[in-house]
Amino acid sequence: MWQRLARGDLVMAELLAGTAAPLWGICYHVQQAVEKGLKSLLVAAGHDPPRTHNLLRLNWALDPAPFAAGDEEMLASLTVWSVEQRYPADQPEPTAAEAAAALEFGRVAVARIEELLPEQEA
Repeated sequence: MWQRLARGDLVMAELLAGTAAPLWGICYHVQQAVEKGLKSLLVAAGHDPPRTHNLLRLNWALDPAPFAAGDEEMLASLTVWSVEQRYPADQPEPTAAEAAAALEFGRVAVARIEELLPEQEA
């Protein structure tokens, strides 16, 4: 269930990338895809996923963590978009390059998570 939702958010990010939609929308849906994917791994491991949007916390809750230290900067960056886009703040709009990098990371992340899931969960 969680992974189906993750794929749906990735599709939304892909669709937004081809439009004039705000770039934060791409980052938000990528964050949601990765969050739901990580929660699918937690459920598959027999854990109740915590009520958090923090991708680093979700990643660290898994043993072994699916994302290595080299991915932590992107996980932290994406976590911002789970909340910031909902409330006016001083958070700047992502650049086109940042949104493209987020989307590429999302594609890789969702694929990596699917590889780690048992067949019936993917």
